Amino acid sequence: MKTVVFIPYWAEYSFPEESLNQRDTITLGGYSLIDYAVRIADQVDAVDYSVVYASDEQVLDSIQNKNKCSFVRRDKDLDAQGVSIEQIISRFLQTTDADMIVLMHPKNPFLKPSTVSTCIEKVQLGDFDSAFIASKARKLAWFKGEPLNYSLEKDVPGTSVIEPVLLETSSLYVFTRKLFESVGRRVGAKPYIHEIGHFEGFEVDRPDDYAIAELIVNAGLEFNGA
Repeated sequence: MKTVVFIPYWAEYSFPEESLNQRDTITLGGYSLIDYAVRIADQVDAVDYSVVYASDEQVLDSIQNKNKCSFVRRDKDLDAQGVSIEQIISRFLQTTDADMIVLMHPKNPFLKPSTVSTCIEKVQLGDFDSAFIASKARKLAWFKGEPLNYSLEKDVPGTSVIEPVLLETSSLYVFTRKLFESVGRRVGAKPYIHEIGHFEGFEVDRPDDYAIAELIVNAGLEFNGA
């Protein structure tokens, strides 16, 4: 089963006002965020090769060791606002003969290669049709103006016993070509959910995220080993 890491990049994309502009190419501890994704993927034995999928080859200037990945040019219309990740995946699958896709959004510099390996293995073994990472929040949660995991009609439960909420960390998805071509989604009906801690699941999106990530790196606390 050929396994390919797929790293999408939006050239000249207008990020939301609260997000970092051109987030994926900003430098953190000497490496861009997209370079972190390439470096993490390179440490995963199950990966055959990695692909940066972008409309502008200039993104490779943000990757120190370009031999660690391939570049596949995509049409500029995929950079437009409102284009879904499903549309991008569908177009990418036309360029590769990969059986398994490891989608990595380059905003998680502290992701462990072992986590990527585990997600791949779970899908390869056939017990799950897809995999993604999530962090557990044992907190009182609300959704659309209503309590999500407790009731206002009963005593408020302590956080030690409350039903936790899993928050999808949107930086790693593993799925097969067969799944996507059959249902058009990166998550199937039987996904493996790999729970990670707050540190490993830390995503850099807003300026304050970047400031925290800099503190982590400068303190020498970052890790992406086993």
